Amino acid sequence: MPSTTKGQKGTAMDYLSAPRHEGIVKSLMMLIGYEAPKGGRLPAGVKYDTLKALVDCLGMGLNEEFRSMLATRVVELQSARRKGTGKVSATPESIVNAIKSGKISLEELKAHLETL
Repeated sequence: MPSTTKGQKGTAMDYLSAPRHEGIVKSLMMLIGYEAPKGGRLPAGVKYDTLKALVDCLGMGLNEEFRSMLATRVVELQSARRKGTGKVSATPESIVNAIKSGKISLEELKAHLETL
């Protein structure tokens, strides 16, 4: 459900990073028969219960064609996402600070550099 006031907290399954502006959650809920009253909220816990029900139903193996279609679509959507790049967890400054604070010794650093 889109926010109706400035500063309103998001309820569109934020824990799944579902952007509100896309209306994904609202569409899913409407497809299975749930709709919030105008300006209102969905029943408490219905989004979470929907995810649980999907897991239960897909886990039954009753409709392999649907499960296969769903998995194929997820793969398509995932392949369209940009790929992350490797992150360097340490900077020269952070290494110097670690030595200064005694977290590692200069000898340990030298030993690690020799293995490169």
